Formats: sequence, structure tokens, C-alpha cells
Amino acid sequence: MESELKDQRADKYLHLVRVFKTRSLATQACAKGNVKIGGDAIKPARAVRAGDLIEVKKADLTLSLRVLAFPKNRLGAALVPQYCEDLTPPEVYQKAAELRRKQHLAGPAPHETGARPNKKQMREIRQWMGLE
Repeated sequence: MESELKDQRADKYLHLVRVFKTRSLATQACAKGNVKIGGDAIKPARAVRAGDLIEVKKADLTLSLRVLAFPKNRLGAALVPQYCEDLTPPEVYQKAAELRRKQHLAGPAPHETGARPNKKQMREIRQWMGLE
């Protein structure tokens, strides 16, 4: 572990420990109030210190993380436990997985089913409307 750093920006830390895929997603989550320390929503530039408890809300899942140390670069998944302790109970993961499974079984969202008409269908629409 690298103990050179005493603190790090919240958005950068969340990206480096693989909570968010990109730093801009981490910044947006902080700006929306989905990242909290001590129950208070934080800004992306807030300094995170070792020992802080971070609560991150991502869709159906609320993660609880303890900061252990600060990486300099984005980590591989195997190295994340050296820098971040996951305090999220397993029941939360199970509940989120069940909600995703139910949504998947419920069928596609309305915006996903509205496909554009193909060439033949457009021709038929134009004929029906009297444009051809």
C-alpha cells in the first residue's frame, strides 16, 4: 500500500477504486448527492481521508465503503481491498440482484420497443397517407 497521500479528491478516489467506470461518472454522482460521508452529501472536490465511511447510491444498490489508503493509479479488481473495505451487507447485494432480475423479466422499457420502421413499412405508411 502507498501511504504517501494523506487525502484525495472524492471523485478521483471513487474512480481509482473501481466504484465508477469513469471519473466523470463519479463527479456526476457526487454532484447529484448520491455520495455521502457521515450522512452529508459531498461535492466532487471534497478531500477523503483514511478511515472515512463513504455511502454511494448506484441505481438499486447503496454501497458502504471504508477508506483505507489512496492509490496513485486506477487499480485492478484484485488490489481494491488494499485501499477500500466494503462494509455493504450481502443482503443489499441480493436485494439489488433480485430487483434487476424482476425488471429484466418484466420486459423491455417502452422506449426500447419503439423501433424505427424499415424501408418496406415506410413505403406502406406513405401509401396509406396518400403521399405516393
